[in-house]
Amino acid sequence: MTMNLVAPANPDLTSQVSVNNVLREMMEKGSHSRVYAGRTTVAMTVKERIETLAKPKLSRSTLSYGPSLSWGNQQTMWELSQAALSADASERIMNLAQPKRNMSTQEDLKPQWEFSCGRQSPIIKPSHAARTAATSGRTEDLAFPKRPPASYSENRAMYEFSCGRSSPIQEPTGGAKGAADRDRTTQLAQAKTVHNSYESSREVQSVPTRAAQNTRPSERIEMLAEAKKRPAGPFREPEWPVSGKARKAQVSERVRELSRSKGLVEGFQGNRDVQWNVTKSAKQAVATRRIEELSGPIQRQSMDHLQFNPDAFKVSEAALSSGITPRIEELAQPIRRGPAPAKTRQKIK
Repeated sequence: MTMNLVAPANPDLTSQVSVNNVLREMMEKGSHSRVYAGRTTVAMTVKERIETLAKPKLSRSTLSYGPSLSWGNQQTMWELSQAALSADASERIMNLAQPKRNMSTQEDLKPQWEFSCGRQSPIIKPSHAARTAATSGRTEDLAFPKRPPASYSENRAMYEFSCGRSSPIQEPTGGAKGAADRDRTTQLAQAKTVHNSYESSREVQSVPTRAAQNTRPSERIEMLAEAKKRPAGPFREPEWPVSGKARKAQVSERVRELSRSKGLVEGFQGNRDVQWNVTKSAKQAVATRRIEELSGPIQRQSMDHLQFNPDAFKVSEAALSSGITPRIEELAQPIRRGPAPAKTRQKIK
């Protein structure tokens, strides 16, 4: 079926009216022309497209994506079945269920938490054999404190009241102490005076003047100073009788329509129950070998074994018996440095 859109003879009609008339005509004739719905690739008829657009939008606020959970407690997300409660735990689960070791209850580890960050000290305590062993002459020589030189004179005050270095501030001499002051020195020693326009902070309590105490207020100030007059009544009672016309009045269709409660959207589904029955096939299902393989724990090696390589600094036999190439031998020669040779220029004939 082909559609011919002809411009209307009346210039007051818009193109939207023409399109609406064509669509209405196609619906009355039961046209099967295909219309593509926006950016989708699914083709549908004009009637199906209009019915799709006429449906109200689904409200996602009423959808439920699972049970309402309260985090922070010991309750499970789903109620456990009787079989799960009576099942025996495997050895792996019993190993994972063991509580973490509480380091604060160990008497031998308390100093680690009281005087440190909780880690063991890298300083290892010497054994009884090490403490009772005889020292060698070299050890006694190294343990002897360093002797100061013969011309050393100790300055104890410098180390007690300073960092060990002499102060850059020198003490004034006797001539400087007994010298007469200059006029410029006396002027610089004077304290800085305040500005002539400086005013100190005003006190919190101010003393009213005699004129303010003897003045009389104006009529306007006396009128503003009077208290607000509030009527004593009579007021309307909180309860009053309803008239007969109001009791016999009939509501209009518009008021009745507005008083109706909002209904649910077409296709609405209520919240799913928190508890539901497990199917028989799920109860009798057997895990595959792949699932059992994925459920097993990952065996990881410690960093001490991964980073430990006893042959890290061992040269192989092939490297010991191999020979070097002429290029490596050439690069291994030391650089000969000396006076730079004179540059010679050849004349181009």
